[in-house]
Amino acid sequence: MKKENVLVIAIICIAIIGFIVYNNLKPIKQADLIQEKETAQISDASNIDWQGYAQGMELAKGQNKHVFLYFHADWCTYCTKLKKTTFQDKAVLKYLKDNFISIAVDTEKNQELAKQWKVKGLPTLWFLKPDNSKISSIPGYVDAKQLLQILKYIHTTSYGKMNFQDFLKTI
Repeated sequence: MKKENVLVIAIICIAIIGFIVYNNLKPIKQADLIQEKETAQISDASNIDWQGYAQGMELAKGQNKHVFLYFHADWCTYCTKLKKTTFQDKAVLKYLKDNFISIAVDTEKNQELAKQWKVKGLPTLWFLKPDNSKISSIPGYVDAKQLLQILKYIHTTSYGKMNFQDFLKTI
């Protein structure tokens, strides 16, 4: 089986698990969403060093780092949850800072870019090689533990050597 097929299967498994988790979460109240948006806007700037698309792509090439490309919108409930939970996790923050160029794209403000990347739902997370070539994407919410595992899988270039399930057995 080709390495690309194995990676696709691993990503599909992750997406299915994410879908199951997504459907089992309790509903979020509107008042909580307003508070989460305010908190996320304040905390985003002090945690992840988000880059614009063009600048981030150039930095990745120049620094030879993988790209973490995050598509989001202000109205997206699970984007807000991702910002409030996963993007606040200290291990995730440190791993992103040390090993990735993080790029955030607001799909409402940059619809053409979202269309170019074929973003169908939000949030969508893309992982790219330092030369900006695509590795894979994950749709939907991902918790901190799962994202950290995926980041390690990408950063160590294990995606070229083994499938994600085998990688999980090594960590």
